Amino acid sequence: MALNIILLWELTMAVLFFFINYLFTRCLIRKLSTRRLPPGPRGWPIIGAIPVLGAMPHATLAKMAKKYGPVMYLKMGTCNMVVASTPDAARAFLKTLDLNFSNRPPNAGATHLAYNAQDMVFADYGPRWKLLRKLSNLHMLGGKALEDWAHVRVTELGHMLRAMGEASRKGEPVVVPEMLTYAMANMIGQIILSRRVFVTKGSESNEFKDMVVELMTSAGLFNVGDFIPSVAWMDLQGIERGMKKLHRRFDVLLTKMLEDHMATAHERKGKPDFLDVLMANQENLDGEKLSFTNIKALLLVCLTLPMGIVLVQYILGTLVHSFDWKLPKDVELNMDEVFGLALQKAVPLSAMVHPRLEPNAYLA
Repeated sequence: MALNIILLWELTMAVLFFFINYLFTRCLIRKLSTRRLPPGPRGWPIIGAIPVLGAMPHATLAKMAKKYGPVMYLKMGTCNMVVASTPDAARAFLKTLDLNFSNRPPNAGATHLAYNAQDMVFADYGPRWKLLRKLSNLHMLGGKALEDWAHVRVTELGHMLRAMGEASRKGEPVVVPEMLTYAMANMIGQIILSRRVFVTKGSESNEFKDMVVELMTSAGLFNVGDFIPSVAWMDLQGIERGMKKLHRRFDVLLTKMLEDHMATAHERKGKPDFLDVLMANQENLDGEKLSFTNIKALLLVCLTLPMGIVLVQYILGTLVHSFDWKLPKDVELNMDEVFGLALQKAVPLSAMVHPRLEPNAYLA
C-alpha cells in the first residue's frame, strides 16, 4: 500500500513538472511573439520545430524559405534559431554583423569532437581565436600561402591522375570520393606535416576516409540535447556516445602525428611547415599560449575540412580536361544524400574513366 502511494506521488509530480514546463514555455513563446521576430512555422510544445525538419533538414528549410522568406525564425526546443537562406541574408549575419554572431552556441559536436571547442571553428572570439586565424591565413589559407604551396597541388593531382589512368588501363571503375579524399588528405598532409598522409591505397587510408565521413555526418546531426539541454544527459539518440568513440580514434591518430613530427623536426630546419609554425607559437609575443589540445583541434579541422572551396574549380577542371566519364555498365546515377556538415551521397559515385590526353601525360 505504501509503495503504491509513493509511486502515485512520483507520477503526480512528474505530470505536474511537465505541465509547469509546458506553461512556462508557452508564456515564453508568447513573450517572444511580441518582439519583432522573422516569420516561421509554429512548433510543437516543448520540442518546437525539431520534428518538422525531418531527416533532410536542408531540403525542409529550402521549402520553408519559399513560404516564409529568406530570414526565418524557428523555435528549436528551448532555443531560438534564425535561419538565413539566401546569399544576401547570410552575408548580413556572417560579414556585416559578424561581431554580434561570432561566438558559437555550445553543442555536442564542439564538446566531444572539437576538444571542448578549442579549434578555430567553435572557439569563442578572443585573442586565442585571432591567433589561430592569423596563423592559418598567413601560412595555409591566404593568397600567398596558396601560391607557395602550388607545387604540392600539382604533385598530388598528378598522383591522382596516374591512379585513375591505371584504373582505366585495367578496366576498373574509379570510386570518385575515395580518390578525392586521398588527394586532398595528402595535399593537406604535405602542407601541415611535410609528408603525404597516405602513400598507397590500403586499410589505413580507407579507415581515415571512413572516419572523415563519420565525422562529417555525426557533426551535422540534429542532436535533441543541443536544443533541450535538460535532457542532454540522457543522450536519447546515442549521438554523443558515437561522437566520444570517434573522438578517441581521431585523438590517437593526431597524437601519433604530433609525436612523429616532433621526432623529425631537425630535418626541416629552414623550411618549416604549418605544424612547425604552430609549435613555435605555443607562446607568442602577445603572451597568448597554444596548448597541444589547441593544436590537435586545429589539425583535426585541417585534415577533415580541407581547402575544398579554394580548390574545387582547379580539381574539377583538371578531371574534366583529363578524362571522359561514363557510368559502369548497368549502373544508374544515384543522387540520394546523407545529411551532415557536408552532403555525402548515399551511394558513392563510381565511374569509368577514359583518358583524353596523350599517354605520357599520365606518367610520372
